[in-house]
Amino acid sequence: MKINIIKEHNITLYGALREHTITLRPLSNDHLPLLYKWNTDPDVLYWNEGPDANPADNDNETVQAIYKDTSNAGYCFIIEIDGTAIGECLLCKMNVDYILEIYPASTDVRRIDILIGEKAFWNMGVGTVIVKMLVNLAFDNDTTDVIYGITGDYNKRSGRIFHKNGFSLFLKRPSDNFHDKNGIELHYRLTREEYENG
Repeated sequence: MKINIIKEHNITLYGALREHTITLRPLSNDHLPLLYKWNTDPDVLYWNEGPDANPADNDNETVQAIYKDTSNAGYCFIIEIDGTAIGECLLCKMNVDYILEIYPASTDVRRIDILIGEKAFWNMGVGTVIVKMLVNLAFDNDTTDVIYGITGDYNKRSGRIFHKNGFSLFLKRPSDNFHDKNGIELHYRLTREEYENG
């Protein structure tokens, strides 16, 4: 019997970057080998999880648990460029308590995360297009009130991606993810009102 780890949905999104087609397809158990590979690549983990990320911490069981949790909290996608899988992304319910405490309980707070696992596709502008696709999904086709993108201060590229999509820097705080106590977490935010007026 096949164990269902990743909860699937039925949404596929299409976008373009210059001459390339970008497709976001539902993430599934079939993508687990790619997720294992990307989540144990030291270079990928540096940009995705921070300077202290240890590939040895992401054994198959841990990776399964991560994607089981996130896929149950929202939409997880495999990112394809011209039919080639290059990474994953998600639009999910916010799971950080100190952020949720800012808002009334009825507020629909989401977060966007992106992992580009194939390094040949870094620095092409893919992330900017993907964030736009996910923002449009959240505000045009869902009940989202506010979206966050959270990154470390060492990752200037992620900050630029969110800024290009209308997000503004909302909060700086010491990061819980870094052993280096000087590590700062940057919270970029976009509200529905800002999106509709943008």
